Amino acid sequence: MQAHSSSSEGALARTADGRLGALAAIEGGLVVSCQAQQGSPMRDTATIARLAASALQGGAVALRVNGPDDVSAVRPLTDVPVIGLDKRMGPRRNIITHTDEQVIALAAAGADVVAVDATAEVAGDVASRVRSAVLAVPVPIMADVSTLDEGLTAWDAGAAFVGTTLSGYTPYSRMDPGPDIELVAELASRGVRVLAEGRFQTPEQVARAFDAGAFAVVVGGAITDPIAITRRFAAATPRST
Repeated sequence: MQAHSSSSEGALARTADGRLGALAAIEGGLVVSCQAQQGSPMRDTATIARLAASALQGGAVALRVNGPDDVSAVRPLTDVPVIGLDKRMGPRRNIITHTDEQVIALAAAGADVVAVDATAEVAGDVASRVRSAVLAVPVPIMADVSTLDEGLTAWDAGAAFVGTTLSGYTPYSRMDPGPDIELVAELASRGVRVLAEGRFQTPEQVARAFDAGAFAVVVGGAITDPIAITRRFAAATPRST
């Protein structure tokens, strides 16, 4: 796999600049994930861009966006960091940015940070996967993990951020109804820069994640998925029984 075509010294300089910019912009804030599954009426690039614009007006300090097309559409709207990923259905679950080709395409589309699947289930060798992504592009890498061991390995391999995104979605990780605040605390206590993500539904849960040491919190469906939001409210009605 070839690295970015620029010289290694230039790439390193841009990586440092991008890392510092992303750190300053994201720390202590809310990142909003603007995505829609295939089959959703929201699954339209122009609609995703409007979701992103709405999230920005609401106070999002960064956006998490799926796929080069959506990243390209969102990028001109704002100067806040865009975390790009490429989510594709695997044999058992969605897999996040599995190849360096995907990493490079997201960076070329304008992503300031690229998220990769850094689980042992998908990557096998978590350290090698993260190192390869770090070398592929001159932007910071976010490692989406499911356990403490994966998070520590990804951090030591050079990830700028470690997301708790996949806790509960691998066969060997714990699944709680809400976010895995325990994993956030475990990683943060070891000096890892944690982006708490996964199953956040309430502002109280967001506050708990920051109390546990989160660097920032990512919220997706609870803000940007009207189908899921409607289902939660509809479940409380007599018609739902």
